[in-house]
Amino acid sequence: MSIVPNSSILRPRDLALLLLASGDLRPRKRARDQQADRAGLEIKRRILEQVVALDPEPEALEAALIKMIDEMGPPSGPIRAVAAVVRDEWQVACSAPEWVSQLLSEAVNNSADRPKTATGGNRENRD
Repeated sequence: MSIVPNSSILRPRDLALLLLASGDLRPRKRARDQQADRAGLEIKRRILEQVVALDPEPEALEAALIKMIDEMGPPSGPIRAVAAVVRDEWQVACSAPEWVSQLLSEAVNNSADRPKTATGGNRENRD
């Protein structure tokens, strides 16, 4: 069953931009090797950036994710798992607008926390 919101309210591209800006793609501070965490977050970043670039219609998101899995190549298991998470987050966004509001708040806070460049713009911190 596919959940599709009113496309005039939220598009998959909008959600992808919010997730990219929200700080969701930063590894948590843990006392263990985070190489696998970073690899998964990088896959998610790539998928979200492709969703932004493709700007699929809400009803075409799942097909776009399947195409991305095929295009990214092996190993497809981790990519498929992350694509499923992105699809699930889309479904949550469709049914829980308060979560979208929380992401927007996090994105604004993260933007304010980033150091300013010499030209006045924000510079992303990447680990």
